[in-house]
Amino acid sequence: MAEVSDGFFWGKTMKTIVCITIDTESSMGGAWASPERRPLSADRRIFCRIRGEDYGIGWQCKELNRRSMRATFFCEVLSSLVLGDRDTSSYLDFLLLQNQDVQLHVHPNFYHYERYLSAVQQGLSFDHTVRSDSLSSHSETAQFQLLREACRIFERLTGMPPLAFRAGGYNANRQTLSILAKLGITIDSSFNPCYQGRGSFDSESVQCNLPQLIEGIWEVPVTVAIEDLPDPRKPNRYMPLEISALSLGEMTSALDDLQAAGASHIVIVFHSCSAIKSRDIQYSAMRPDRIVQRRFLGLLDYLAQESHRFTVSTIGDLASDLEESMLPKPQCFMPRLGYVKPLMRKATQLLNRVYWI
Repeated sequence: MAEVSDGFFWGKTMKTIVCITIDTESSMGGAWASPERRPLSADRRIFCRIRGEDYGIGWQCKELNRRSMRATFFCEVLSSLVLGDRDTSSYLDFLLLQNQDVQLHVHPNFYHYERYLSAVQQGLSFDHTVRSDSLSSHSETAQFQLLREACRIFERLTGMPPLAFRAGGYNANRQTLSILAKLGITIDSSFNPCYQGRGSFDSESVQCNLPQLIEGIWEVPVTVAIEDLPDPRKPNRYMPLEISALSLGEMTSALDDLQAAGASHIVIVFHSCSAIKSRDIQYSAMRPDRIVQRRFLGLLDYLAQESHRFTVSTIGDLASDLEESMLPKPQCFMPRLGYVKPLMRKATQLLNRVYWI
């Protein structure tokens, strides 16, 4: 048997690089609809503190560190325009102290909301037609302004420029990548095939489950599998490898199939608030989501147990090393989830939607 390698070179016995990515973001909390509301502070939507105990990034980092693993936390920073530097720095500083990989995440909502508040304060009108949270819906000039502002905030608060990026809602396009290249970012992970047609590289040719060079940027897409159960809401039947969306059995089965097919990289998605259930849009009350917590812990344990086949890395590490000559060019492989496991998962999640369970 050929020797297993940690590198990016192609071969049947190559170890697959697995990147756990965690979108770390606040929420508007219904602020656009109700003037008395404001976007949520980090303690509710990012740290997810319940009676003084963290169930968000604090809990996630504790479990990652326990297994000597690092994840990529894509951190939203435009919220600082509304919530202030102190709120944003609270999670940036925490993650950096935890030696986790901190990269850039952007939701234009906060940028627009700050301008809305300024207009209201000055007694001016505000054009609500320009306030889309979809980055890819904006013109190239508007995207550049948003992304440049976000990069400036990120560097000011962390002391370093971002190397990698993910758009909020996965809403990016080729223009976005071209702008990122101009801003010094080298890798993007915004393409999610489940969202194509809903803002993620709509009508653009991007391959699923493969790193690829586009507009001078390495695009490393969110990994997806095919759900065999018909669902009118998902005409392409793609499901992301998202810990709150798939059962542990589906996740590990997809990992096994991808690794056996020779996948070079797998990108898994999670969110800072994924392991809690909120009572309402303002997160006025929360409780731990035990089902999602068990999935997260099970996934980490599985990756640790299968370290001879998988290497847990970060998007930031890839951004530091990624070169075209180092990447294999396999065919796109799409694992299938079958019927039984998705049915069991759907039944479990239907029950889990009840807040008090």
